[in-house]
Amino acid sequence: MKRFLSLIFVILGFLLFGLGIYTSFEIYAIKKQEKINANFASFMLSVYEGKELKNIDYPDQGFFIFKPAEGKIYTYGQVFQNPTDVNMYLSYHKISPSNSEVYIYTRKYNFGEYTEEMLKNPTSLGIAFAGLILSAIGVYKLILQAQRKSTEVKIVEKNYPQDLEGKLKALRLAIATHEVIPKESIEEVKRILDDILKDMEGRK
Repeated sequence: MKRFLSLIFVILGFLLFGLGIYTSFEIYAIKKQEKINANFASFMLSVYEGKELKNIDYPDQGFFIFKPAEGKIYTYGQVFQNPTDVNMYLSYHKISPSNSEVYIYTRKYNFGEYTEEMLKNPTSLGIAFAGLILSAIGVYKLILQAQRKSTEVKIVEKNYPQDLEGKLKALRLAIATHEVIPKESIEEVKRILDDILKDMEGRK
């Protein structure tokens, strides 16, 4: 029963930890998408109004470039001025039949950003932390029970001599033959009992 409860603790702990991590990531992904959407909305308005987009709400989350077949290039004003590591972004490029081009760059998921967002959300962090504690308690109890069982086996092995069964069988045989050779059998019984008692006293 105790082992079953310990397993329940471990399983429930892992489920809570997974729920906390999943909830945190979902919040992080939704907020990241909202930032990218805000950037795209600003970009679309600038293209529609024919104005240069000098500022963008979340420059670290991505940018867009629109190259009409004829005319000026529309993008976030700082894109061509600051060096950009393209490996940090997911990109997509599309060319229309009229040779107009669109480039879309969105920032990849980042573990540092995710950790920062998780720390801002105490509920999800608390669920994940509680799951870790519960799992640790379950694992600790399983280890403790295994050690206790091992100790009990060692105690049993220590208290009972390994050759006790053979000696008792010999004792039974000696008692069974006492009518045939009574004197010799009695002496044999005494000797076997003495050996057993000496073995048991020596193991205390």
